[in-house]
Amino acid sequence: MADKHLQSSQKWLGTILMISSLVTGCGTETPQATAPQALPVQLQTLQTATLVNSSAFVGYLEARQRVDLAPSRTNGRIVSILVGEGDTVRQGQRLIEIEPQQQKEQLAAATGSLNVARADLRAAEAEFRQREAERDQARANVENARATLAGTEADVQRVEAELILAEKNFGRAKFLESEDVVTKESLDEATRTLNATQSQLKSQKKTRDASAQALKAAQQNFVAAERRVDQSFANVDSRQSAITQAQGQQGSTAVTLDYNFLTSPINGVVGAFNTHKIGDNVNVGETITTVTDNQVFFLNVNIPTENRDRIKKGLPVEIIKTDGSPGVRGSITFIASLVEQNAQSILVKMTFPNDGSLRDRQYVRARVIWDTQPGVLVPTTAVTSLGGQKFVYVAQEGKSKDSLIAKQIPVKVGAIQGQSYQVISGVKPGDRIAVSRILDLKDGRPIISQDVTTN
Repeated sequence: MADKHLQSSQKWLGTILMISSLVTGCGTETPQATAPQALPVQLQTLQTATLVNSSAFVGYLEARQRVDLAPSRTNGRIVSILVGEGDTVRQGQRLIEIEPQQQKEQLAAATGSLNVARADLRAAEAEFRQREAERDQARANVENARATLAGTEADVQRVEAELILAEKNFGRAKFLESEDVVTKESLDEATRTLNATQSQLKSQKKTRDASAQALKAAQQNFVAAERRVDQSFANVDSRQSAITQAQGQQGSTAVTLDYNFLTSPINGVVGAFNTHKIGDNVNVGETITTVTDNQVFFLNVNIPTENRDRIKKGLPVEIIKTDGSPGVRGSITFIASLVEQNAQSILVKMTFPNDGSLRDRQYVRARVIWDTQPGVLVPTTAVTSLGGQKFVYVAQEGKSKDSLIAKQIPVKVGAIQGQSYQVISGVKPGDRIAVSRILDLKDGRPIISQDVTTN
């Protein structure tokens, strides 16, 4: 009985509600759902771009040339610094002046040694001339002694002839006296003449022997005189060599004075002067500053051996800036012929021109560009992710011809290139994608193009 009463009450309530709805409908219009307002967004028209297949590596830059500026021959005191740190200098330009006090003292000593050597040479030359005169006199004495000996030899021969005649006269006088042809006085006269001639011959022979001894002595004196000439000539030659040596010492010491200016050996940029300043003493080999040729930089990187078939000279490379954008471009200029066994990598040298942004010994990331191909790039800021799937919002025509809606399109992307994704599939050149207010968009949301940009 109660259930019937409840059902009856529900039917009456339903009837009342229906009547109330009809009355209300007759008095006012039924409200309709309001469409969402179009969202202003920036659109970018996709165009064909170059997709880069690359790998990044880390290394530090080395300048093409960097030299330490230090005295090479001169110790001394820095008297002036002619350039400032960071100045660009040319090869041969004077940078620092050094006062070479020690070299000045050495030059004075070398000059004194040269003067002494010259004085010794003059004395040796005077002695040589004297010895030559003595030799010439000895030669003359030999000739005189030889002439004297020749004269005495002639005298001996003359007296010997006279002796023969005296002996003949004596024999004849003796025979005639025995035959009483001549007187005894004639024999006595012949005897005296013979004895006198014999005595004279003996005396002449002694004179001749003395002349021969005198010639021998003169010849010995001449040989000794020639020996003294040779010795004095050798002494002159020795003194001339001493002068040459002294001149060389003086010259080399004088040349070191030219090194009181340190010049730049290359074109480059002056580095810091460390702790050296004007007035400081510096020694040979002590570095004062550096000069760096920073027009070209080298980057040494080790590339894993799995890339060995792709590594080639001339492959383009580029520095990666801190924000990820590409920087200075260069190329591979050297590939090592041997693999580094422990790391199983290949040493590759990359060469970059300096655009002013590179610094010596700076650590950088560099990208080796293996190959390129045409494709599409989408800004990373335009891509959203949901459940591991990436999407972009493509502007499509709405219900009316002049209206637009954001259509959520799934895309497959590759590596990030600069500030964009490489798109493998999902969109194509000519598509317009939203690049602003991505978080406010939903699939099918009406949009208004705020402006149109192209990549």
